[in-house]
Parts: sequence; structure tokens; C-alpha cells
Amino acid sequence: MRAKRFVASSFARTLETVIAIVTGLIMMPLMIRILGEDLYGIWIVIGSIVSSLYLFDIGMASSVTRFVSYALGQNDRKRASQIVSTAFAIYSVLAIFIFLTSVVIAFASSLIVKNPENIELVRILIVIVGLNIAIEFPFKSYAGIAGYHLRQDLMSYSRIAFKILSTLVVAYLLFAGYQLIAIALVQFLSSFLSNFVFRYIARYLEPEVSVHFRSVDKGTLKEIFGFSAWTFLMDLARLLKERGDVWLVAAFTSPATLTVYYVGVRLVDYANQLLNKAFGFTLPLYTEAFAQQDDDALKQKVVMFLRLNTIVAGLMLSGGVLFGEDVIRVWMGSKFNAEDAYLVLVILLTGRMIVFITNPFSNVLFAMAKNRYQALVSVIETIASLILIPIFITFIPNPLLAASLAISLPFTFTRTILQPSYVAQHSRLPVSLLYTTVAKPLLPILTLAVMGYSLNEYMDLRVSIPHVLFEIIGFSVIYLGMLWLFVLNDREKQLLWQGFRRLEGNKGT
Repeated sequence: MRAKRFVASSFARTLETVIAIVTGLIMMPLMIRILGEDLYGIWIVIGSIVSSLYLFDIGMASSVTRFVSYALGQNDRKRASQIVSTAFAIYSVLAIFIFLTSVVIAFASSLIVKNPENIELVRILIVIVGLNIAIEFPFKSYAGIAGYHLRQDLMSYSRIAFKILSTLVVAYLLFAGYQLIAIALVQFLSSFLSNFVFRYIARYLEPEVSVHFRSVDKGTLKEIFGFSAWTFLMDLARLLKERGDVWLVAAFTSPATLTVYYVGVRLVDYANQLLNKAFGFTLPLYTEAFAQQDDDALKQKVVMFLRLNTIVAGLMLSGGVLFGEDVIRVWMGSKFNAEDAYLVLVILLTGRMIVFITNPFSNVLFAMAKNRYQALVSVIETIASLILIPIFITFIPNPLLAASLAISLPFTFTRTILQPSYVAQHSRLPVSLLYTTVAKPLLPILTLAVMGYSLNEYMDLRVSIPHVLFEIIGFSVIYLGMLWLFVLNDREKQLLWQGFRRLEGNKGT
């Protein structure tokens, strides 16, 4: 049953991400054309400023997910209610700080807005977006319930509905002549209703778990903060890691070079979003096994997801290597410097896939509440990358190659050597588990990738959207066929078949 739910949730989360990406690609040129570059620029600046308010989460979402999953894994609903109630109280206080901070930012916006005519508009928009984030926070206290039951599909389908509906309303308002305030209000209302649906789903899955202020506990508060403080450090490190390379490339090179670099970064981000949505909710599975002190179940889950992640990462990385340059040419046009953007794509995607493959070990550390180590690793990776970028740019002629290597190399060392060693010290999972598990599916994957690359070198076809789609679909079919014949074992085939039958049943109802 849980295997079926995993496949259904993975499908729903992937579909949600695909729809979000597609709607974004459609709406961006539409908003620029109707609103103009100035107003759309204001919208982007506001989004980039106010989105930093999510740092007020201070890593609590992961902390709440871990503790709620642990309590439910021990069948302790009273403890789960205590955690949810304490988290609700914390998030409510944080929501007040978020709203007050957005008001301060709004009044200080005159320092960054050059056109005095836009100051009032910017202030109103910042307050609306800030209030939206503030209202969302208390609902985060229910994080972990849907994850424990592997019913993220319920949340994903509800968010898909709200995303499509709000996109259609925004498009109508744009064509009707409405401006940014109306768009911000639509997104505010959509998010507000989506939060209530999220609360309803949590109540549906766990009717005995609810918020009671008498259940707020100081000891639980300390536990949550003790866990989340390190997760916050990881989030801050990730923020610097994701934006620091862009800042440094801009500082050491030209705007044109930065644009080429950013194209590769965006494609890697899209791939990362798809994988995180499809497979980024497995933490409760490890937490459940750890809570039950079932070492065999924990090892079984780690092995299963190491294999699955390797298979998926192999498809993603092989596709990037084989067709990445063609995709960039079709997307950006023939005059764009696709060669350098492709170089950035391949190197950064390799680093991200290493992180994705080794993610089961990261989840084990979270399940064991060893997130302090995770935070230190993230800080080390960030500092190493920020130091290596200017050094590599100085000595490597191609600055894009230099920046990409500086970002990816720390991942290669920390995630394949340091992290498995630390997990082995605090569990019964040996260091060799990573290498022996990944090596088996890796050989046929590399064989197919090399064959595809060699064949692609001899093909001289015109680059076009139909041609690129034909290549990607053809390779994916061959890859999946080889996967079914030579990589998946009988148990994995059975689980996948059961999951697909579950999806077909869901479509028919």
C-alpha cells in the first residue's frame, strides 16, 4: 500500500512541478508584453526581496516534519498534537514578525526605487506579498502529517487546481487592463484558500491530531528549535550557494557572460525542481524505520532509494549531456552562445545529480536528528565554492568553466566521502553500501549514455523543436526499456506495476 502511495505521490508532485514551470514560461512573456518591462521589473524585484522572508522559517518545517513523523511512527497521537500545537504557537509569533518586517521593507523601499511615481505601488505590493507569507506560516505546523501517510498527492492535486485557476484569472485581468495590485490580490486569495485545503487534508488524515494551546510545551519548543537551528543554517548556506555564484560571476565577468551562465543555471534548477518534487518527501520513511529501531528496514529503504535515485539521475544526466545543447539552441535562438551554456549545464547538473543520488544518506541523518552535521557540511560546501570561484576564474581561461567547477567539486567530496563515513559511524549502514549499491545500475546506464552520445555525434539533423522532442522521447523509451530488462529486479518491477495500476485506478475515479 505504501509503495502504491509513493508512486502516486511522486507522480502528483512531478505533475505539479511541470505545470508550475509551464505556466511560468507562458505567463512571463505575457506579463512583460502587457505590463511593460518597467512594471514587470518591479514585480521581479519585489519577489526577490520578499521571498527572503521565508528565512523566518528558521528550518522549522523540516524539524516539525521529523518530530511529527517520529511520533506517528510510534503511534503516539497525543505527542503529535503536542508538537503541532507548539509549532503553531511558534509560527504564529513568526508570522507577526514577518508582517512587521514587510511593513518596514515597504517604507524603506524608497531607498531602492528610483522612480518616485512607483514608490506607493511598491509599498502596497510588498505589504500584500508579506501578509501572504505571514498567513501561510501557522499552517506549516501541520507539516509531516501528509508526508508520514505518503499522501502528498492530495496536496499536489489541490495546488494544481489553485495554480491553474489563479493563472487563468490573472491572464483575464491582464487582458482586461488590470495591473499588479489586482494580480497580487488574486495570488493572495489563491494561497489563502490553498492553506485551508492543506489544513483540511491534515485533519482528514489524522483526525486525532489537532492544535490545542494547552498542549504547547516548553520542552517540545526547545527540541524543535534545537533541531531547526541547524536546518536554518543549512537553508542560509543553500541561499548563499544558489545566489553566490551568480553574484561572483557578475563581479568578475561581464553581464553578457552572466546571462550565458544563468541559462545553464536555470535549466539545472528546473531539473532539480522536478526531482525534488518527485522524490523529496521520503524523509518520513526513514524516520519511521528509525523510530521503530528497525535496522533492516532502514537499510532496505536506503538501498531501494539509492538504486532508484541512481536510475533517475542517470536518465536526467544522460539527457542533459546528449540533448542539452540542442535544447538551449531551440529555447534561446541560434545566435546565443549555446556551447558555453551547455558546458555550465553539464557540470552543474553532474554536481546536483551526485547530491540527489546520495540523498538517502542525508535523510538518514535527518531521521537520526544529526542535522547539525548536515548544516556543517552545507556551510563547508558554500564556503569552499565561494573561495574557489575567484581562484578558478583567475587561473582557468573560461570563467564559466571555472565557476561551474567551483560549485560542483565540493559536492563530489562531501557527498561521496564525508557523508557516508559519518552515517556509518552513527548507524549500522557501512560506507561501502553507497558504492556497491550505485555501481550495479551505473554500468548499464553509462553504456547506454556512451552509445547514445556516439550515435548523436554522427547524426546531422536540423535543430528544431520536433527534432529535439523526437530525440528526447526516443532516448527515454530506449532507456526505460533497458532499465526494465537489465536493471530492475523482480520486486522493483512488481512495486512499479502496482503503482501504475494505482495511478490508472485514480484516473478512472
